Amino acid sequence: MDGTRAPSRRFASPLIERAYATSTSVVASGSAQASAPNRTPRPARPLLPPPTALAGNADIRALVHRATWGFSVSSYQEALSMGYDAWLEWQLDWENIPDPEVDSRLLSHGSLDLTNPELLIRFPDPLAGLTLQLREARLERALYTRRQLYERMVEFWTDHFNINQLDELCQWFKTSDDREVIRRHALGKFPDMLRASAHSPAMIWYLDNYTNVAGAANENYARELQELHTLGVEGPYDEFDVAEVARCFTGWTVHGATTSNGRPGNFYFDPNLHDYSSKTVLGVTIPAGGGKSDGDFVLDLLANHPSTARYVSRKMARFLLAYEPPTSVVDDLVQIYMSTGGDIKVMVRHVLQPATIASVPAPRRRKLKRPLHLVTSLMRAVEVDSQFVFFLLDDVDRLGHQPFFWPTPDGYPDDIESWGNSMLSRWTFVTRLMGRDIGGSQPDIDVINMLLATAPAGSSLPEAIDWVLTGGALGPQVRAEIQRYLNSRNVNGVVLREAFALAAASPGYQFY
Repeated sequence: MDGTRAPSRRFASPLIERAYATSTSVVASGSAQASAPNRTPRPARPLLPPPTALAGNADIRALVHRATWGFSVSSYQEALSMGYDAWLEWQLDWENIPDPEVDSRLLSHGSLDLTNPELLIRFPDPLAGLTLQLREARLERALYTRRQLYERMVEFWTDHFNINQLDELCQWFKTSDDREVIRRHALGKFPDMLRASAHSPAMIWYLDNYTNVAGAANENYARELQELHTLGVEGPYDEFDVAEVARCFTGWTVHGATTSNGRPGNFYFDPNLHDYSSKTVLGVTIPAGGGKSDGDFVLDLLANHPSTARYVSRKMARFLLAYEPPTSVVDDLVQIYMSTGGDIKVMVRHVLQPATIASVPAPRRRKLKRPLHLVTSLMRAVEVDSQFVFFLLDDVDRLGHQPFFWPTPDGYPDDIESWGNSMLSRWTFVTRLMGRDIGGSQPDIDVINMLLATAPAGSSLPEAIDWVLTGGALGPQVRAEIQRYLNSRNVNGVVLREAFALAAASPGYQFY
């Protein structure tokens, strides 16, 4: 423990003062903690010599901010030592990046590799641990993986093919969907991911295709397949196409939903429920008698459609680059999609090129961190070694960004309007984390001092704090606020953590 509860403060900025008014002053938690789970300790990380200036290597700094779950000194130094292109290629080649810390942390989550039939048997009450394991693993991977870009794309596709984990059988099925659909294909090819999603028992259940039968077609999956997964809301389809696509997917179901033949929880095409008459989708005639191949044909048709290429390209550019990506960037991505068969890795490489990032002026590419991104970025920056992410998920829930909990098929929004009105909860989280008020997630003052020591030679303390949090991107106004706060105080552990909280509560840190 590095100090006692500090008295309440007043800050020069009314906005920052409001952040602190939402919670008690930053404290060093004195509550007893449960023993940590058994796992391999975090390996020591050698630090490189500090750079010569805060403003140097801006391209690499911009890359790290966009390709990771939050800027950290270690990620920046890693990219700096390897070079921009080499680091980006290394991150894209995620399968060849050893990840021992995450592997160790995931050992306690015994459900992640189980099939749907196994999950149904071993977890008769999924709310007693199964659903939590997947959410804990999601947060642990984002925080501690070396495969940072891969995990960012997992986040992107999780929202694109959103499934509410709490929707009945999805409590069991989402675990395998996350593994076999999202994680398997996050940096693969979009058509492969689309086909995997269509065959996913979780998606079939979530969008009611298990009730889609000849003579009484359910259009839920057919509509979202075109509107959210492929063509987009402005795509070239109408209500007739929705009805025809629904007929193509009649009989696509799950063992146990409409038949007892086979192991419950697996995908199953029931020939007795299929509509075998001819169909017409987007002007293309599908001959009668096709069976399951009707749905397979539709998936290929949609996956290779130019409107799908544009919809996916713009959405990806918006996620990785800016709320309003340049038309030229989207056009380039469309061409890459169409020429490579939807190769996600090639598309991501293009978005994260220095010239592509620089094509958007810095003020226009500023994006508000979504709540989970804020949580992970601050924890990564100060290298919190969280022992119990269970407690941390409570704070994520209060921020409204619990993994896999978005109730509708469109996924968590990626816009400032949806998240910009929740600053009170954001400031509360910042004060709780830096105040060591979150069980099992305790910022270590020795680690913080070690990180501060990596700042460029001659840095003031506010500049060093800015360096640790953003690589020097907060700007002079925020640094001046921090300096005014520090001027009348003796800097000890409590005050230092409060200064970090002040910086993290600023607009400069809420955006990236």
